[in-house]
Amino acid sequence: MKTVGRSTLLLVAVFLACGLTAPVWAAGQKEAAAGPVTLVFSDWHMAEPHWEKALREAFAIFAQENPTIKVQLEVVSYGEKETKYATEIEAKAGPDVFHLHAYSIRSFIEKGYALDVTRFVNAEGAGFADAWYPQTMALMKKDNKYFAMPGDFMSMVLFYNKNLYREAGLDPAAAPKTWDQFLSYAKKLTRDRNNDGKVDTWGFGTIGAIDPGFELRVTPILFSHDADYLTEGNKCSALSTAAAKEASRFFASLVTEHKVVPPGVTAQNPGTVRQQMANEQIAMLLGSGWTPPIVDGNNPALKALEVLEAAPVPVKAGISPKFTTTAWLSAWLVNPHTKHPEESWKVVKFTNSKRMEEKWFDDARVLSARKDVSGQYGPLLGDKFAKVIASELTKAKFVPQIKEWPQIIEAVNTAAQEAFTGAKSPDQALKGAHDRINDILKVYRSGGETCPQF
Repeated sequence: MKTVGRSTLLLVAVFLACGLTAPVWAAGQKEAAAGPVTLVFSDWHMAEPHWEKALREAFAIFAQENPTIKVQLEVVSYGEKETKYATEIEAKAGPDVFHLHAYSIRSFIEKGYALDVTRFVNAEGAGFADAWYPQTMALMKKDNKYFAMPGDFMSMVLFYNKNLYREAGLDPAAAPKTWDQFLSYAKKLTRDRNNDGKVDTWGFGTIGAIDPGFELRVTPILFSHDADYLTEGNKCSALSTAAAKEASRFFASLVTEHKVVPPGVTAQNPGTVRQQMANEQIAMLLGSGWTPPIVDGNNPALKALEVLEAAPVPVKAGISPKFTTTAWLSAWLVNPHTKHPEESWKVVKFTNSKRMEEKWFDDARVLSARKDVSGQYGPLLGDKFAKVIASELTKAKFVPQIKEWPQIIEAVNTAAQEAFTGAKSPDQALKGAHDRINDILKVYRSGGETCPQF
């Protein structure tokens, strides 16, 4: 994004002194457009073939309906998007419209990296905001002002390959309900399928790299053990509880003790784990609506839409936690430095309109934050994966929505790596994360407040 230079301001002053009309590109006004306005639309989905196709088709429709707005699609990697956008926005540059997930929405809003779009929302008329689930709209606001609009809204669930279940002597219609059952299944699924004396298929695949996708895979394990990240009020770490310790030990044991996860877990990110499932190197993973189409695209011969099944996240035996999984939420934001806020809003409104949200389900199997899509769209309600994902939303909880969250989950991610590699015991690694989180949150505690000891 360009800033107005000193010479520009001087020229404006000369025009005014001479009694002439100031140029339309004077400070505070948009530059005169020689032809269509060009906007940059940035989305990590552009790196995924089925999503790229869907987005290009959608913006071909947008171009027909909005001939004065040209949209340039920008590719960004999932793991680098936050750093890229923050760096560019700090420099008053970057894309006009960009896509984030709940991992960083609050941080971007509180740091001033998102345009206040309240006037656009209000201009749409009474009832416009009611189309979305209220808990998703609540996360788009600060001080009763809107800074984003919701996109996808899904719960994390267990996906498994029913053919590998059959091969291992497991009933594909009976997914594990507890983590004890899950471990039993994972052990049976970890085997040498080609009889060369080496294990070539593992029961479970998960993310161990320092990656934004880690949060979505570890949180269901934590919540389903009836544990949490932070204490009420978000002032202290809650990782010192017995439930949190048990969840951490269980997660680490899948790698270190039971070896039901492929070697090299600390290098695995969401894409590589899905590729493992496409290659039938793993039988189970935690994912959501995006999982089947991406796995299918990675290996069409697998016929993932037929072979994969979805089930609720297992829970610790003997308990009934209120929340058993976490919710995925994405949002569309407008750059606060865009020269074209009205046109950018048109893009956001188009992208999360009812017809486009239906298209995103048709093309990518993602559920919508719109009630009139996830609660009413026939193909979604009849889809075997979407039914499970939608049914688990009532048991899904968002991670803490505070601007320090990226630092907090990175501490947990680092602790998992330490436990996976044996650099520390699970308890030692978790204590390190606990202490680090308490240090991060000390700004919210008064002098006399203390946190639970590990």
